[in-house]
Amino acid sequence: MKRNSGVFRLAFCAICAGISVAALWLGAVTGLFDLTSLLVAGSVTVVMKTEAGEKFSLVAVAAAFALAIVILPDKFLAFGYLLVSGIYPIAARFLPKRGALKWLSRALVGAALTAAYFLAIKFVFTGSYDVGERYLYPFLAVGGVVLFVVYDRWLAVFERFYVARIRPRIKR
Repeated sequence: MKRNSGVFRLAFCAICAGISVAALWLGAVTGLFDLTSLLVAGSVTVVMKTEAGEKFSLVAVAAAFALAIVILPDKFLAFGYLLVSGIYPIAARFLPKRGALKWLSRALVGAALTAAYFLAIKFVFTGSYDVGERYLYPFLAVGGVVLFVVYDRWLAVFERFYVARIRPRIKR
């Protein structure tokens, strides 16, 4: 099968979506590796985007999200996958690449995703997540933005590493 064919790209994205859902399932079942599973799923999305393109990757992310909603015991992790590990690595190329505007845009996206998490905890997933006292919310919000900036940096470093070191070693 040729690597540039649509069938190969779709099959490759389906395998990557399965790996993402398996990583999310491990994170949901253990309860300890939920953020790590989002990091692994985001890394798999970067590989999908590099090998198959954005269009096929978005289809695979939608399929993985639908599967995660059905399979995962923690639905909150499925929404985290959709926003943080699925769509963001594909859409990150539209954000500025250099200067202070780069970090400001990443921080704003991180703040928006952290706010979406808090709103989901407050209104959608009531009772399943107890954040604690009210004074912890600002610290958790700042922590969420910092973690997102670190996650964004990881994705950029991983993509360069994959393209420079791993991709040339894969048999074509």
